[in-house]
Amino acid sequence: MTDDEKWMNLACDEALKAFGQTSPNPLVGAVAVKDNKLISTGYHHKAGLAHAEVDCLKENIDYTGATIYVTLEPCSTHGRTPPCTQKIIDNKIKRVVIGTLDPNPDHAGRAVKILQDQNIDVTTNIISERCWSLNPGFFKWISQGKPYVILKMAMTLDGKIATKTGQSKWITGPEAREEVQRLRQWCDAIMVGGETVKLDDSGLKVALENWKQPKRYIWSSRKDLPENAKVFDKDGAAAEYKKPIDKDSWNSFLTELADREYTSLLLEGGGELAANALSSDIVDEICFFIAPKILTGRDSRPVVGGLSPDSLDDSINVRKWAHKSFGNDLCITGYLNDLYQLPKHLL
Repeated sequence: MTDDEKWMNLACDEALKAFGQTSPNPLVGAVAVKDNKLISTGYHHKAGLAHAEVDCLKENIDYTGATIYVTLEPCSTHGRTPPCTQKIIDNKIKRVVIGTLDPNPDHAGRAVKILQDQNIDVTTNIISERCWSLNPGFFKWISQGKPYVILKMAMTLDGKIATKTGQSKWITGPEAREEVQRLRQWCDAIMVGGETVKLDDSGLKVALENWKQPKRYIWSSRKDLPENAKVFDKDGAAAEYKKPIDKDSWNSFLTELADREYTSLLLEGGGELAANALSSDIVDEICFFIAPKILTGRDSRPVVGGLSPDSLDDSINVRKWAHKSFGNDLCITGYLNDLYQLPKHLL
């Protein structure tokens, strides 16, 4: 690992201190280094507050000749806060190392030119894949005008999510459920099928005090759930009914979410919602938890429902997949489109 990679990894760690708290802004971390020694750190805490570079560059430290590592290209225009490029210039930084460029093609590379015009050395795309992975929601929202969509499911080894009668608590163990809490913390909105709400009566909330609750949606057109269902709790954002059923209606719904500055959507099942979202080609990433249990039964509910394909050629390929254990359960993640590949202007 090079020194640049080491310091950029530390900047990524700084960014993650605000996990789930900056939307619609991205997670960004920064570290300042002088004579190969760390002199200060910073990160973006929340939309409207100081950007990572400003948080990093303290008033009582001499940064003359120092290097600053930042996970995302510094802003170069006035927004809610002044441009970070000017803060870097004012502090007489000698070198700027950027993890990944601005996802907006209209701004990508603009800060690089501004800094280079001030005789500041600029290096880009250091551990760019990790830096990108901090903000897939922001990147998609800013470049495509839609939120990033994650499909999360929990199933047995034989691909079942519930018994014939709908019993599903609990397929996975507490460690896996804790990881689902982290997914909820990260996402701006959650959608779940009406039948799943009816059977589980989940509030779909983040189980942390003073946490901004994600907006909740019920994928159902029947609107027959009891008024006292937990999902309608007004602490946070009371659930609404929505049922997009094809690619056009899904894209319309996703655009609506983006207009509300929601950069990410978590689909939590059940099987028919999963099937519809997959067939409509709107899922960016899957997160499947697999418990070491075999439920059996042709009438037990499958993890993905929908129409049966005629050929294996109709399978959906999962790319860049990875796995991790949570307690006794296995989690497999992967991508269903090319979004995980850095756009050309970020390379």
